[in-house]
Amino acid sequence: MAGVSAALELNLQVDINIDSLSPRRRRPYPTMLHTHAQRNRFARVVRLCVWAGVAALACSDDARVLDGEINPLSPSNPAGAPGDEGPLYMTAALVSTGDSSETRLVLTDTFDANTVIDLTTGVSVLGPVVPVVHGGAVFLTEGDAPVVRRYDVGPDRQLVRTAELSFAGVGVTEVPSWNVYIVSDTKGYVYDAGGSRLVAWNPTTMELTGTTIDLSLAAREGWSLQLMLEFFGPRQRGTELLVGVSWVDQDFNYRHASGLLALDVETDAVLGFSEDERCGETYGSIEAPNGDLYFFPSADSSAQHFYGEGLGPTCVLRVPSGTRAFDPGEPLNLSALGSGGAASGAVPDGSTGFFFSTVDDTLWQGRDSNGEAYWRIWHYDFATQASREVTGLPAWAGTTYYVNVGGTHFLPYWTTGDAGDRTTVYQLDRVSDPTPLFSFDANWYGFNRLR
Repeated sequence: MAGVSAALELNLQVDINIDSLSPRRRRPYPTMLHTHAQRNRFARVVRLCVWAGVAALACSDDARVLDGEINPLSPSNPAGAPGDEGPLYMTAALVSTGDSSETRLVLTDTFDANTVIDLTTGVSVLGPVVPVVHGGAVFLTEGDAPVVRRYDVGPDRQLVRTAELSFAGVGVTEVPSWNVYIVSDTKGYVYDAGGSRLVAWNPTTMELTGTTIDLSLAAREGWSLQLMLEFFGPRQRGTELLVGVSWVDQDFNYRHASGLLALDVETDAVLGFSEDERCGETYGSIEAPNGDLYFFPSADSSAQHFYGEGLGPTCVLRVPSGTRAFDPGEPLNLSALGSGGAASGAVPDGSTGFFFSTVDDTLWQGRDSNGEAYWRIWHYDFATQASREVTGLPAWAGTTYYVNVGGTHFLPYWTTGDAGDRTTVYQLDRVSDPTPLFSFDANWYGFNRLR
């Protein structure tokens, strides 16, 4: 295990320009400001396609049901909606369509080594979109439009758009998909970054609840507030929802600080806000066997802080079980658990530990010629407090993510090169290191089980 001194020594030997760090363009799960530049490529085309319909919707009722009544949501459970016709899985992939791209939702009967992703099939929406799945339904945005659309599985086991909800009537100007979160069958939130607030809505009726939550207590002058609402970030404990918070400037550089917002999802009240400048961005989260929560940075922010600003080692803050604030005790030194360099993560292993990524110094020195694949995967076990490098996996480009498909975690890996994009899904089986399951030629944007 590398020590803290090694991490600091490596940090002092590196002199780089922060602007040369660009792993954010490799993130298959982008947050709004991380990909502002990329999304501008799609914005003009998307607005032409969708804003005419949005304007009409905003001037009338906020909710619109298409082609009949909305189907009831199935009972909420990690495996999705039960059915007599066998399981049904969804893969979201970003597919190039010439000058722009679209997210394509491909449905399959399997999610195993025999799975084949046919990128010529499925529902498509313009631009990069992270689908939100709940109760067997899929909720999508498109471009910058302030609209959430609901899709249900039809009789032919294909997705059918059944309803849409505009947030324009309450002053929301855009709704990126990564700013959409669903708490329950009757409660969801949309983060309005422009207004520093959450807007509550009902996924079953596809109507606004009339409630907004003011988040100005987390605003910091000169910084844009980000909420980590992608599914691997928030943690719900009963009626309490804990959401990681971070801040970026106009050039998309991160503030070296961690934020944690605590909400009561029944009363829509802010229960507290915790802020700590010892560590960086709170992005993904995992739960330890004892119920403690740990909030990890992305590869974007950890590389920036460690190499560009000399703010090492990379550390992780803990939220003790039963509390809603960062523990003032010693943070987890993630750099020391890995190679000693910048670190990010994490991916639960399904047992008593997690996988995370840390910079390989040799690969870092050659980053201009290796496609920025300078991260190696490591594993840490809470029970034994031992860490090790996972030698059977390739070098990683950017943040490690995990997805929950039918109650099981999987690790997607994305690469790009002269031949184009390629995604490989790795299986996590609690016993061995991740093993490849299936691959397809596109950048992934989500996986889930619908039935």
